[in-house]
Amino acid sequence: MEFEAWQFIRLFFDDDAIRFADAKPDAEDFTPGFLLTVKVEENNTEWICTASFFNELKSYESFQQAWNHETAPLYSSCRKVSHEELRRPGGSLFKSRKIVVGSCICDILSQFTGKDLPYGALIGVRPVKLAMQCINDGLDKAGTVKQLMKVTGMNESKAALLHDVAAVEKPYLNADPKTLHLYIGIPFCASRCLYCSFTAYPIAKYQALVPDYLKALEKEMEYVSQWVHKNSYTIGSVYIGGGTPTAIDEKALAMLIDALQSSFDIAGKEFTIEAGRPDTISREKLEVMYSRHVSRISINPQTMNQKTLRLIGRNHTPEDIENKFRLARLVGFDNINMDIIAGLPEEDEEMFRNTLEQIENMAPDSLTVHTMALKRASRLHEDLTSYQPSADKIVETMIEEARNLASKMGMRPYYLYRQKNILANLENTGYAKPGYECLYNIHTMEEEQTIIAMGAGASSKFVFPHQKRLERVFNLKDVTQYIDRIGEMLERKKKLFELYDSQ
Repeated sequence: MEFEAWQFIRLFFDDDAIRFADAKPDAEDFTPGFLLTVKVEENNTEWICTASFFNELKSYESFQQAWNHETAPLYSSCRKVSHEELRRPGGSLFKSRKIVVGSCICDILSQFTGKDLPYGALIGVRPVKLAMQCINDGLDKAGTVKQLMKVTGMNESKAALLHDVAAVEKPYLNADPKTLHLYIGIPFCASRCLYCSFTAYPIAKYQALVPDYLKALEKEMEYVSQWVHKNSYTIGSVYIGGGTPTAIDEKALAMLIDALQSSFDIAGKEFTIEAGRPDTISREKLEVMYSRHVSRISINPQTMNQKTLRLIGRNHTPEDIENKFRLARLVGFDNINMDIIAGLPEEDEEMFRNTLEQIENMAPDSLTVHTMALKRASRLHEDLTSYQPSADKIVETMIEEARNLASKMGMRPYYLYRQKNILANLENTGYAKPGYECLYNIHTMEEEQTIIAMGAGASSKFVFPHQKRLERVFNLKDVTQYIDRIGEMLERKKKLFELYDSQ
């Protein structure tokens, strides 16, 4: 578990300051600093983890004494998990010994650094799954919160949030192995935002590739549909994302939706299209989507501050966002989501409140609140010295104010996930008015049903419920390679479909 420990400890210290050793290093390998030791043992009744922290070891002799525990540690932490405790409701959380070890380490390093991690020892993407385990074991909210705090070291507020999300998700989860969800990737956008790491090619430069791309995508849809029909699968929801699907013109958009609907029976199903960038939206495109029964769209301002929009590379104004939102309502859309980001470069609490106030005035039906993440493939990550990330306390305040606004607007949290290098070690949360929850988003997080993804950069997730495992399959990201090698890729998908059917 060295990699997981490194991921966690780096939340407290710089990457290059962390070294691991299974055995005591020789004198020539000694470097003055701190020592953190972790010991695990088990007997007939319990499993025990003990962590100790020794400060300012300046000589090899002092290091030897600390390594051998001949001197008292500055801080120590111990977790004991009895075999009986594993059998109690919520006890399955203790089976992840990595989390228990992490909670010991978190306890120590929080004392030493004064930095409290809201999610304690958790570094995973889908923490709601732990709350769902507790609910499925019959624990109520108080019991779930208590168990999450005990096992992971997270704070009470986050434990309560995870319970609330899981409680909303639970009625929507359907373990029917004959239900699938579809994702269609459109890898074009008006421009690449500063923080973006998605497969997104500037439409102005790659416009000539759109017809060939749609032809290749249509082949993949036809192939997948044959397998769906042959095996009598049902489509639960459809999500067209990217990139920005509305970056392509209205004729291409109509061709895409028509091809999708001729390949799959999706009548009456949840059908979402990301119309994320207001500078890609027109009345004609909205009418194309509405007339073809797209039931949900997402218009994503990220911020309502002109200065920030320019900084992150968006060529539109806050007024454009509101105008396109009102236009979508006028065309007839009654299920509109909006995305915002807390912690964008150079934004303070007042600027974020301005965004929240304008979002409230527009009154979307759902709101996704992202915490800024420093994604490895983004322009932001490549040039961190030019941008000042927001302080943890500022981002925490932003997230709390967004949560209060969502509640004021009659929304409740319905899905949640986390990312690497996310500011303040926080989360991304989707809020929705009751009945407006996005089924596709829920299943993306809970991974109880298979998602078949088509298009460049798309990622399928095959769920094998009887084996309690899943397998991810990634399509080619490069648009030209995707177009040129569609046949080869479909052969690879054929083998995966055969494997899925056999198991």
